[in-house]
Amino acid sequence: MKRIYLTLLSFALLGLSSCMGIDNYDEPNCRFYGNVVDTYTEKNILASQDGFKIRIWERSWTKGTLVYQDLSVKQDGSYNDTKLFAGTYDMLPYGGAFWPADTVKNVKLDGTTEQDFKVTPYLQILDFKAVLDGTNLVISCRLKAPKTAGLPDLREIMPFVSLTQFCGNTNYINIGEYTDARLTINKSWADEVGTSDTSKVYTLAPIPVKSGYTYYVRVGAAVNDSFNNYNYSEIQQISVP
Repeated sequence: MKRIYLTLLSFALLGLSSCMGIDNYDEPNCRFYGNVVDTYTEKNILASQDGFKIRIWERSWTKGTLVYQDLSVKQDGSYNDTKLFAGTYDMLPYGGAFWPADTVKNVKLDGTTEQDFKVTPYLQILDFKAVLDGTNLVISCRLKAPKTAGLPDLREIMPFVSLTQFCGNTNYINIGEYTDARLTINKSWADEVGTSDTSKVYTLAPIPVKSGYTYYVRVGAAVNDSFNNYNYSEIQQISVP
């Protein structure tokens, strides 16, 4: 009886293995890279690490529902992905603190492909300063709205402090002493600023820091859109004696 059982089991396993096809597809090996550029400054838009995405849809296959894939954008506004399948794609900068961008269609990936995108930020940070006053940081800036018509309400100005060079909404010291220094606005641009495209100087509450530490500091400003992301200043390095 045992011999019969083992024989039947062997036939079953053999049949199962014969039904399993061999995956002989090449692994994804296309490189796709580029920059997301501020239409006003013609420089890369400043972001937090993985703060927004390049959303892509492969158009090479027409059957079924199109499924998107998100590629991470770096803090400096660049992106680089080396594991994509060859094909034709539609692409869109998505989820950042900028006005809705146009979809770039029918981009062909085959080998190495460079593609830059241009976006219009909601806000720009001007005159950013992080000044050390003893063991306190005093942060100030002005805001500029290059396009005020239809701009969502201003939500807040937020200081971001990190112990690494990665500094922003995805990497910062999240303690009350720092986050409580944010300035909540929740007003339209017209109610807060008026008819000018540039605001007054905003000074945030002093932020305590420790002697012997090096901090990386920047400020972000956000509007009340569906993503609640931030437009950023440059990052300033502060070493506390």
